Amino acid sequence: MPVLECSRCNELYYSAHGSTELSCDACGGTVWRVFDDEVSFARVASLPREFQPGDHGVLLYTDEEPAVEFCVAYLEEGLARGERLLIAVPAELRAAVIARLGAAAVEDALVLEAERMYGPGFDPETTVREYDQLVRKLDQPVRLLSGIEGDCAADIDPEEFRRYERVAHQLVIDLNATALCVYDSRRLPISFSPVAIEGHPLISRNGGRLCRNADFGYESA
Repeated sequence: MPVLECSRCNELYYSAHGSTELSCDACGGTVWRVFDDEVSFARVASLPREFQPGDHGVLLYTDEEPAVEFCVAYLEEGLARGERLLIAVPAELRAAVIARLGAAAVEDALVLEAERMYGPGFDPETTVREYDQLVRKLDQPVRLLSGIEGDCAADIDPEEFRRYERVAHQLVIDLNATALCVYDSRRLPISFSPVAIEGHPLISRNGGRLCRNADFGYESA
């Protein structure tokens, strides 16, 4: 019997006929992760996850090398699936990831400066709207890698960024995109760690396996 997991709120359901043509009772979502031949919610909750369209994950890290490896593997997976890459992470991580991917792999990527996306005058809705317009203009499956830089975060109220992640989460669902946010715990204010943890259904810590985030707190946008 398949188990279904809502990509919007992480609720688990049994599906006697394996159908995903239903909506989540908790949030109304219609995008599902499917686990075939499973009978235990507890087991499903502990299984590693694989990224798919509609997923919004977070990489929370303190060591750059495994973080770079995780990001590169995530982007390479997207390329193998025919997805267009959109990269908007802090300069140091951006340079390391692009160098590891190689020029050919990023030739068609859309690379943005996170310092501009999350810089002075940051507004959650404005930033989300820019991402929305960029992704829709690409008009193909998109895999996003994004993250705020430490100096920018110092000037942003964590509650504003919490609101940004909530609106961005809904946008990922609406666009059927795949998104990974990166949070460098060494450089971000400590108040941003709860934002990272509570705002993403999927999580990797320090480049470890991607897991269902038991601390995710779904709130509608």
